[in-house]
Parts: sequence; C-alpha cells; structure tokens
Amino acid sequence: MSKFNRLQKIVIGIILAFVALGVLLKSMSGTLTSNLGYDGISMLKYALIDHPVMTAKDWLQDLANLWSVKEENDLLRYELSQNPSYKAKYDDERRKNTELEAALKLQKSEDKYTMTWAHVISRDQASWNNLITIDIGKRDGVKEGMAVESVNGMIGKVASVSNHTSVVKLLTSEDKTTTASIKINIDKKTSVDGVLQSYDIKRGMYVIYLYDDTDKVKEGMQVITSGMGGGYPSGLLIGNVDSIQALSNQSGQTIYVRPVDDFQEFTLVRVITGAKGEK
Repeated sequence: MSKFNRLQKIVIGIILAFVALGVLLKSMSGTLTSNLGYDGISMLKYALIDHPVMTAKDWLQDLANLWSVKEENDLLRYELSQNPSYKAKYDDERRKNTELEAALKLQKSEDKYTMTWAHVISRDQASWNNLITIDIGKRDGVKEGMAVESVNGMIGKVASVSNHTSVVKLLTSEDKTTTASIKINIDKKTSVDGVLQSYDIKRGMYVIYLYDDTDKVKEGMQVITSGMGGGYPSGLLIGNVDSIQALSNQSGQTIYVRPVDDFQEFTLVRVITGAKGEK
C-alpha cells in the first residue's frame, strides 16, 4: 500500500512545485522575472503563514475584548442589584437626619417642660404596636408614668425603668388599657373634653369618646392632652380629627383621630421629666 493518500500527495506536489518555481526564478536573470518570482513567494507566504497568524491574533483579541465586556457587564449587574439596598440605606439616613433636625428645632424652642432625649434601641416584632425600649433609665431621671413624645407629638408613657434603659408603652397598644384625657380647642375660650379609649389597627387611628355631642368639632382639628387625671401633662399633641361618628340613644360622640406620627418610623424620642421651674 502507498504511504500517502491522495490528498497528501496533492499537497506535497503543490509544495514541491512552488519550491521548484522559487529555485527556477532565483536562477533566472532579469528584473521582471525576479519581481514576478518575489510576488509569487510573497503571496504564498501571506496565504500560508501571515494571514492565518493575523486571523488567529485578531480572534484572540476579540475573545479578550468579549471577556472584558463580560466582566464589565457582571460588575454593572452587581451594582444594579445593589441599587435598591443603597437607596434603602439613603432613605433611612435621610429620615434619621430629618428627625434630628426636628429635634434641634424643638430643643431651641420655648417649652414649659424639661425633656431628656433618647434613642429607640429595641422594638420586638411580637409587640410592635405595644412597646419600645429606649436607652435612658433611672440614672437619667426617668420614672414610670412619664410621658414620651416623638419629634412630632405624643406617643406613650414609660411603663418600666431600669438603671440604663426604659420600656415605653405606646398609645397604639392593643391591650385596651391605654387611656388619656384629651381636649379639642374649639376657639380661645371653648374646648371639648374626652378620653382616648383605644387604637383601631385596621383604620390606623385612635378611637376617642367626646363627652359633648356638639357639632362644633370639625375634621382636621387638633387633639391634645388635657392634663386631667394626672395621666399625661397638658398640651401634648396627639393627632388630628379624621372623622366624627354620632352616638344613638346616648350623649357624646365618637371621633377617629389620625396620629400625629407614623408609629412605624420614629427612632428618636424625648421623655418629659418635669415642668420647668420644678425642683
């Protein structure tokens, strides 16, 4: 059997023909013949060596570029995936700064009560609407029963105190025992008294009973603590009248009051430790 197949014989024949042509042209004289021989060899070199090498080089460069683009796309996708996290952190810090700015304004304003500021350090999911823990306690002059405000208004009172922390019972507590004496100022001389009875979770509002069934109470009016009964100091803002419900077969009326603050958000509070001028 022959050592070479048909294709191998053809390739060898072509190579030998070009080699013979090169030798022949080398031995021949004349400028035109030499140029033709040189051009032929150059074309053969380009076809067999230069072009494949350049093609492979370009292919490798394209592959490197594609890999670089892939890495950039992966990095971009990662950064985009982190964008909601960055936005959430930004919104949280902005909210905290807003609270601090409001606190500074309150601190500079005239107030008839002495206040001690505190941070919310714990709020259990199981008692979210009931209790919060703050980072001040007995050593800071805090006592049970003291009223607690956010930067916007009344939120609850101190339920228990340790040396360094205190537990605050919120007005939104679901145990139905949170009450506060309130009043609504109709004008400079007239007000209507009532009592905060409970918090309606579905509506997100306080349920308040007014002793008087007057029609002078309007939506949007402010509801403040009256100071009656010693539960809370007077004049603390609780919220605004949202709707009014007349009671049948009895005097008085029920109103729904929108809280002055969003109970899901605050992180900074102040405890009312006494009236200014008290010793």
